[in-house]
Amino acid sequence: MAEIAELKKNALNWLSRRDYSEAQLSQKLRQKGALPEQLTEVIGWCKAQQYLDESRFLTMLVRNRARQGYGYNYLLQECRAQKISAEQLTQCINTLAIDWWALAMLAYQKKYADSPICDYKDKTKRMAFLQRRGFTGEQIKAVFIELTNQLNPTG
Repeated sequence: MAEIAELKKNALNWLSRRDYSEAQLSQKLRQKGALPEQLTEVIGWCKAQQYLDESRFLTMLVRNRARQGYGYNYLLQECRAQKISAEQLTQCINTLAIDWWALAMLAYQKKYADSPICDYKDKTKRMAFLQRRGFTGEQIKAVFIELTNQLNPTG
């Protein structure tokens, strides 16, 4: 059984380095031997002191994953693992005004640059890459339409 003061010190130490979700911090504290009532007290203290802020964590997570070229569906899965609701994610994304279509194109270009699509198998492989990255079918389709338009400009 860990002491409350020691658990608060550990929590503060972790939170001073980066933001954590409540679920992540709870897990780390449990690993240090925190009992359920101690967890409630330490988490409550961290929130009251504004050391633990779920919306700040979510904003950081969304910005980082978008910068890394991940789509909404990937983020949704990650948020579910962190016990963050889809509503919270949607609200954060609306605040940040992320253009998923442009992000899908950037992720594609970063991976494949200007290399031409060889055949149908290669195209499905590239589509699967974007799908694993968390982009929707419409966004993936838009990337390939844009690529086709770049190859065959009209006018």
